[in-house]
Amino acid sequence: MATNKPQVEVRRRFAAPPEKVFAAFADARLITRWLSPSPKIALTPLRFEFREGGTYRFAYGLEDGKTVIVNGTYILIDPPSKIVFSWIIEPPDEHAGIESEVTVAIKPDDGGTELLIQHKKLILTDAIVRHAAGWHGALDQLAAALETEKQHDR
Repeated sequence: MATNKPQVEVRRRFAAPPEKVFAAFADARLITRWLSPSPKIALTPLRFEFREGGTYRFAYGLEDGKTVIVNGTYILIDPPSKIVFSWIIEPPDEHAGIESEVTVAIKPDDGGTELLIQHKKLILTDAIVRHAAGWHGALDQLAAALETEKQHDR
């Protein structure tokens, strides 16, 4: 949902426990399965140091053959309840240079998990719309990935 603030908030409930949802952010192998706006956009981790002060750099392969690179630093990691990281899109993308910030809040919820993504400091209106759609698509894929993992655990 876009608000009158330069941010996006997306809330989702999952049947998986908080530890599994947290692990989906903490494991490069799992991130490649869901952290993109669509299954048609492939994510390749170029760097992934999941620790406070660690950095990441992701390449998103778009359908038109172009690549968008996103990088950032993990500011706070509090397992399994909170992750804060910067999100910076690199040139030549139209949103390059916007230094936004993502807060992931993970709470137990009636045998499952409530996930809240707050993507802040999105100073362009079209960046808000683009990232809202991106997070909704990513969380749809996360739900599918968690369900697949649940099937394999049985």
